[in-house]
Amino acid sequence: MQVALLYGGRSAEHEVSINSAFTIHQALLQAGYSVHLIAITIQGGWFLQQTLNREFDTTQPLNLRPGLGIYQGEEKLQIRAAFATTHGYQGEDGNLQGTCLLCNIPLCGCDTLSSAIGMHKAIASTLFSAHGIPTVPSSTIDCYQMPTPNRDLFQTICATHGQSLFIKPENAGSSVGVKALINATYHDFLEAVEDAGRYSERVLVQQYMNPIIEVECAILRTEDGALHVAGPGSVIDPAREQEGFLSYAHKYGQVDTAHIRVPSGLPPAMENRIREYARTAFLAIKADGYARVDFFVQGESIYLNEINTSPGMTALSHYPVLMASIGFDLPSVVTSLINHAIQRNRKERGRCFTPPKQ
Repeated sequence: MQVALLYGGRSAEHEVSINSAFTIHQALLQAGYSVHLIAITIQGGWFLQQTLNREFDTTQPLNLRPGLGIYQGEEKLQIRAAFATTHGYQGEDGNLQGTCLLCNIPLCGCDTLSSAIGMHKAIASTLFSAHGIPTVPSSTIDCYQMPTPNRDLFQTICATHGQSLFIKPENAGSSVGVKALINATYHDFLEAVEDAGRYSERVLVQQYMNPIIEVECAILRTEDGALHVAGPGSVIDPAREQEGFLSYAHKYGQVDTAHIRVPSGLPPAMENRIREYARTAFLAIKADGYARVDFFVQGESIYLNEINTSPGMTALSHYPVLMASIGFDLPSVVTSLINHAIQRNRKERGRCFTPPKQ
């Protein structure tokens, strides 16, 4: 079976996406698939690749035709499904998912709606809270407030969340644009909001929670409809005290890199609650395929931090480790996701779109 692997993209997580592509490419080959490599540049162009490299070959441009698929010139690429390792803006936020739907490309993972909700953390948190899941106390600063957040806004936020704050882009990932401010000053606040605003049209301001234990669950929807929840695993970050949070460098760097420990070491009753929260969150945003759900644990309290509808799949990523802990290696994960994407596409095409007769 021929499948497409989409990677790169217009995102600050471009490099992470390429790293994930190397891992998924090997898993696809091990599972017996023939792979069309499709690189998406920072500018948004799609190009067919002969080999998987960090430098993209832009001599074979592709075009997308609504209702038809992916074409190189006048020749259609013969693919049954696509797997995207794209993260962040235009790759994980519903834009790519909607494009593939319009072009009749069965895409693994979450659909347009669930990807958009999952990427916009404040909106997702509202849904989670409505389903009885405790979330991290947060406020949002929109694009109209960002240019000059005044002292009144800063004071209101501190009165709500305390003087120590956690500031991040609302719709970005991989800890890009994130700052932890201990005993924040107005100047620190302005700088952090400005930096986060480079990556997102809204900025999320949260209460800085310390000490905490970070734990994660991985979820897989198999083609038989079953929902498998792996974990929770505990995130071990040797350099957390240095940054105050799990930073981009500690996720993907070569020194003091964070890793996940399974089992988490938490009491069984708490692990069961976390798994149930993860399952509920997945269903709350109408997610499908797969996702990773991240939590903070502080004493006896559990807080859902965020859901990742296109989790990292690099050699250092936590999702593969979590799934392996319940018996799913990556070749079996990608096989299940591809079969599920084809099945979902078949159902979508079988729905009635004919207007009723007068």
